[in-house]
Amino acid sequence: MLFAAVLAGRWVRHALLVDADGAWREPGFLDGLLPALVVEEVAPEPPSPPFHVNRTTADTLTCLPGVGPVLAGRIVAERARGGPFRNAADLRRVKGIGPKLSERLGPLLLYDVGPGAARSEASSSGPPGR
Repeated sequence: MLFAAVLAGRWVRHALLVDADGAWREPGFLDGLLPALVVEEVAPEPPSPPFHVNRTTADTLTCLPGVGPVLAGRIVAERARGGPFRNAADLRRVKGIGPKLSERLGPLLLYDVGPGAARSEASSSGPPGR
Protein backbone atom coordinates (compact mmCIF):
# COMPACT_ATOMS: atom_id res chain seq x y z
CA MET A 1 0.00 0.00 0.00
CA LEU A 2 2.87 2.35 0.80
CA PHE A 3 4.37 1.57 -2.59
CA ALA A 4 1.08 2.56 -4.30
CA ALA A 5 0.98 5.87 -2.40
CA VAL A 6 4.58 6.70 -3.38
CA LEU A 7 3.90 5.75 -6.98
CA ALA A 8 0.74 7.90 -7.06
CA GLY A 9 2.66 10.84 -5.57
CA ARG A 10 5.34 10.55 -8.23
CA TRP A 11 2.72 10.37 -10.97
CA VAL A 12 0.95 13.50 -9.65
CA ARG A 13 4.25 15.37 -9.35
CA HIS A 14 5.19 14.37 -12.88
CA ALA A 15 1.75 15.30 -14.26
CA LEU A 16 1.85 18.71 -12.61
CA LEU A 17 5.48 19.72 -13.02
CA VAL A 18 6.44 18.26 -16.41
CA ASP A 19 4.80 19.64 -19.54
CA ALA A 20 3.86 17.68 -22.67
CA ASP A 21 7.39 18.12 -24.15
CA GLY A 22 8.99 16.51 -21.09
CA ALA A 23 10.55 19.76 -19.88
CA TRP A 24 10.09 21.02 -16.35
CA ARG A 25 7.47 23.73 -16.02
CA GLU A 26 8.27 27.21 -14.75
CA PRO A 27 8.28 27.54 -10.93
CA GLY A 28 5.28 29.92 -11.01
CA PHE A 29 3.13 27.48 -13.00
CA LEU A 30 1.11 26.36 -9.97
CA ASP A 31 0.44 29.96 -8.93
CA GLY A 32 -1.52 30.39 -12.16
CA LEU A 33 -3.70 27.40 -11.23
CA LEU A 34 -4.40 28.36 -7.62
CA PRO A 35 -6.84 31.24 -8.18
CA ALA A 36 -9.03 28.89 -10.22
CA LEU A 37 -8.93 26.32 -7.45
CA VAL A 38 -9.62 28.65 -4.52
CA VAL A 39 -13.30 29.26 -3.92
CA GLU A 40 -14.09 32.60 -2.37
CA GLU A 41 -16.40 32.38 0.58
CA VAL A 42 -19.01 35.07 0.34
CA ALA A 43 -20.91 35.98 3.48
CA PRO A 44 -24.66 35.89 2.99
CA GLU A 45 -26.41 39.23 3.04
CA PRO A 46 -28.41 39.87 6.18
CA PRO A 47 -32.15 39.97 5.67
CA SER A 48 -33.71 43.40 5.32
CA PRO A 49 -36.80 44.71 7.10
CA PRO A 50 -39.72 44.66 7.43
CA PHE A 51 -39.77 41.52 9.57
CA HIS A 52 -42.78 39.68 10.94
CA VAL A 53 -42.08 40.27 14.64
CA ASN A 54 -44.39 37.43 15.68
CA ARG A 55 -42.73 34.85 13.44
CA THR A 56 -39.07 35.76 13.04
CA THR A 57 -36.05 34.44 14.95
CA ALA A 58 -33.81 36.25 17.38
CA ASP A 59 -30.96 36.13 14.83
CA THR A 60 -33.07 38.03 12.30
CA LEU A 61 -34.17 40.58 14.88
CA THR A 62 -30.52 41.51 15.50
CA CYS A 63 -30.51 43.09 12.02
CA LEU A 64 -32.72 45.87 13.38
CA PRO A 65 -31.09 49.12 14.53
CA GLY A 66 -30.67 49.21 18.30
CA VAL A 67 -31.41 45.49 18.74
CA GLY A 68 -28.58 43.23 19.80
CA PRO A 69 -28.58 39.53 20.64
CA VAL A 70 -29.76 40.05 24.24
CA LEU A 71 -32.67 42.31 23.32
CA ALA A 72 -33.63 40.05 20.41
CA GLY A 73 -33.74 37.12 22.83
CA ARG A 74 -35.96 39.13 25.17
CA ILE A 75 -38.35 39.94 22.31
CA VAL A 76 -38.68 36.27 21.37
CA ALA A 77 -39.09 35.25 25.04
CA GLU A 78 -41.78 37.90 25.64
CA ARG A 79 -43.59 36.84 22.49
CA ALA A 80 -43.66 33.25 23.76
CA ARG A 81 -44.70 34.29 27.28
CA GLY A 82 -47.14 37.13 26.64
CA GLY A 83 -48.51 36.31 23.20
CA PRO A 84 -48.10 38.08 19.87
CA PHE A 85 -47.30 41.75 19.52
CA ARG A 86 -50.21 43.66 17.99
CA ASN A 87 -48.42 46.97 17.35
CA ALA A 88 -45.24 48.90 18.13
CA ALA A 89 -46.57 49.95 21.54
CA ASP A 90 -46.78 46.27 22.52
CA LEU A 91 -43.00 46.06 22.15
CA ARG A 92 -42.72 48.09 25.35
CA ARG A 93 -43.59 44.89 27.23
CA VAL A 94 -39.97 43.89 26.56
CA LYS A 95 -37.42 45.02 29.13
CA GLY A 96 -35.07 47.44 27.37
CA ILE A 97 -37.56 48.79 24.82
CA GLY A 98 -38.94 52.19 25.65
CA PRO A 99 -41.10 54.66 23.71
CA LYS A 100 -38.27 55.91 21.48
CA LEU A 101 -37.02 52.48 20.43
CA SER A 102 -40.51 51.11 19.88
CA GLU A 103 -41.30 54.14 17.70
CA ARG A 104 -38.10 53.63 15.73
CA LEU A 105 -38.78 49.90 15.24
CA GLY A 106 -42.47 50.36 14.33
CA PRO A 107 -42.00 50.90 10.57
CA LEU A 108 -39.48 48.04 10.37
CA LEU A 109 -41.82 45.38 11.75
CA LEU A 110 -45.00 43.66 10.62
CA TYR A 111 -47.58 42.70 13.23
CA ASP A 112 -49.40 39.75 11.68
CA VAL A 113 -51.59 38.51 14.52
CA GLY A 114 -54.54 37.24 12.52
CA PRO A 115 -56.51 37.54 9.31
CA GLY A 116 -56.51 41.05 7.92
CA ALA A 117 -53.79 42.21 10.31
CA ALA A 118 -52.41 45.62 9.48
CA ARG A 119 -48.84 46.76 9.24
CA SER A 120 -47.00 48.74 11.88
CA GLU A 121 -48.80 51.53 13.74
CA ALA A 122 -51.91 51.32 11.57
CA SER A 123 -53.11 48.38 13.67
CA SER A 124 -53.20 50.52 16.82
CA SER A 125 -55.23 53.34 15.28
CA GLY A 126 -58.33 51.34 14.49
CA PRO A 127 -59.65 48.21 12.88
CA PRO A 128 -57.41 46.62 10.23
CA GLY A 129 -57.86 47.83 6.70
CA ARG A 130 -58.48 51.47 7.55
